[in-house]
Amino acid sequence: MKRMSSAILLAMSLSPSLALASNDYALDSKASSISFATIKKSYVVEPANLSGIEGSVDASGNFGVTAPLSSISTGIPIRNQRLNDLFFDSKKFPMLKVEGQVSMEGLDKNGTQLQQVIPAKVTLFGNTKEVTLNMNIVKSGDNIFAFTTKPVIISGAIFGIPKENLEAVSETVGNIDISSTVPVNVSLVFKEK
Repeated sequence: MKRMSSAILLAMSLSPSLALASNDYALDSKASSISFATIKKSYVVEPANLSGIEGSVDASGNFGVTAPLSSISTGIPIRNQRLNDLFFDSKKFPMLKVEGQVSMEGLDKNGTQLQQVIPAKVTLFGNTKEVTLNMNIVKSGDNIFAFTTKPVIISGAIFGIPKENLEAVSETVGNIDISSTVPVNVSLVFKEK
């Protein structure tokens, strides 16, 4: 029995995938970003990003990420305020939340790069919807990097954001057309705890 226990311990210590599976990772907020672009007049693209992102991924690949909508930065303070107050109603619905599970299998070697299609649950404006994330996942040292390989197309209407909210934003800029659908890109860095 003792010999068998020693053999199991030795096998576990030699298996890099099992060693990785015991690790949890915390999101590096300063190195991570969620960005999107609003589109007005059908062709004018205005970039924006969220900061103050928090999150983690556990040994099983379960992840959760949150971002405060009050952190929206478009480079123009009045536009930030209008998006928060008029479109997202961020005082009532302050957070964007993303949850899902990534496969940790294969992330056992430094420099490993995997592409994964990840079904995730996104909560916005008090509503939760399933969204597919196409991600590149890279293991480098004690870090895991995860970034979208193509933008995720998000529609405010799907999350129950009323068209009146978008119209209210539009009124502040001369009733120009603004799309309620935006491309979103994600770049996340997780550090081993």
